[in-house]
Amino acid sequence: MKLFTKGEGGVGELLHVAYPLILSTASHTIMQFINRVFLAHYSPDALAACVPAGMLSFTFLCFFMGTATYTNAFVSQYYGRGKTASVSVAVWQGVWLALASGLLLLLLNPLGLYIIDHSGHAAAVRVFERSYFIVLNSFAGFPILNTALAAFFIGRGKTKVTMAVTIAGNALCVLLCWLLIFGTGPFPEMGIKGAGFAAAAGQILMTGIYLTLIFSAYNRRRYRTFRLVGVHKAMFARLVKYGAPNGVGFFLDVASFGAFIFIIGGIDKVSLAASNIIASINMLAFMPVIGLGLAALTLVGKYIGMKKPDVSMRVAYNSAKLAGLYALSLGILFAAVPGLFVNIFGSGNSAEYAEILARSRPLMKVLAVFIFFDAVAIIFSDALRGAGDTRFQMIGASAAAWLLFVPGVWFIVHRAGGELIHAWVWGGFYVFLLAVFFTLRFRSGLWRKIDILEG
Repeated sequence: MKLFTKGEGGVGELLHVAYPLILSTASHTIMQFINRVFLAHYSPDALAACVPAGMLSFTFLCFFMGTATYTNAFVSQYYGRGKTASVSVAVWQGVWLALASGLLLLLLNPLGLYIIDHSGHAAAVRVFERSYFIVLNSFAGFPILNTALAAFFIGRGKTKVTMAVTIAGNALCVLLCWLLIFGTGPFPEMGIKGAGFAAAAGQILMTGIYLTLIFSAYNRRRYRTFRLVGVHKAMFARLVKYGAPNGVGFFLDVASFGAFIFIIGGIDKVSLAASNIIASINMLAFMPVIGLGLAALTLVGKYIGMKKPDVSMRVAYNSAKLAGLYALSLGILFAAVPGLFVNIFGSGNSAEYAEILARSRPLMKVLAVFIFFDAVAIIFSDALRGAGDTRFQMIGASAAAWLLFVPGVWFIVHRAGGELIHAWVWGGFYVFLLAVFFTLRFRSGLWRKIDILEG
């Protein structure tokens, strides 16, 4: 029996679509990783603050982003059926949703500050968290907007465009982070606030590039991108119908991990900083899988649009095998040489840094198992999204997160007297359950009965 299949939905086609997305997500991961290393060298308190504040901002926007992301499924299925005008209409519904989302997120600034002030984190850390959150959340509409605009290219398999745009935006972010965090040259020293402004600048650049490309002469002629700008009530309603459950599921999933980070912050400042290091390394590990999952979503949607569900199944299984091999290889490295990754965040010369790094290293073995099941869960989750099966994710995954994962972590930390490693082991068990849930759901084939273009 062959490990991978070829032809339609085979590994060759999958990698052709996936590798630019993998490089895109990898560039985003590297950008965030480098920025956190900058903050680690700027101040231990800035390192402790960046992940909780960043997670809080991302939690606020992820419902809207999860809904806007579903524009990819519409574009890929319309493209598979050869409906070019509907491709543009679908994209603009995502754009209008994103613009409204950005305005709503501005209203959530006071709530975010309230959550930070009542987090129980050290006072010095909360000062950094407040500054970082305000900047990120005030510009949060741009990542959502870019998600909708990118669907015009990703849904049609033109993933190299997204790769180039994303790398350009992330490169600008890294450059500005270096200049603004430390006050290099004529730039003022802004610390963690500078990291927030750098992230916003990178997103704004991406928006400008996407709009320039979408309104090119070819796309205006072939896809009528300019003439079809506007709200299409029926399609907007379908985007909300299928995208909102995806957004709710995405929100509750991210919020559960945000709660995990905030609960760990209640142990002590060193545990929070150590956990943030592991979370950052985990991000480095799973973001390429996000790119592979997005490719799976695109191809699953494309072949469903072409009335070829068996090929969609082939896409999902090939994607899961690739993701599993990648995660297994990386997990071996994490377990064998944990210091290779952890020591990047500090020299360990000070007593505080030495303790943070020492507490991080044992967690790398847990992370080695965590990333394998996380990879499998991501692939089958995205395959189900491409098929339109978003309600299962909203109900099943959210129940696992909020009835099992979050209460379990809270009990471990606040009642059982558990340590940081026990909390991360519980997290590993949670992603194992997600991998099982999504795999069994996809194998059931119930997604074959869903038609997002007509329902």
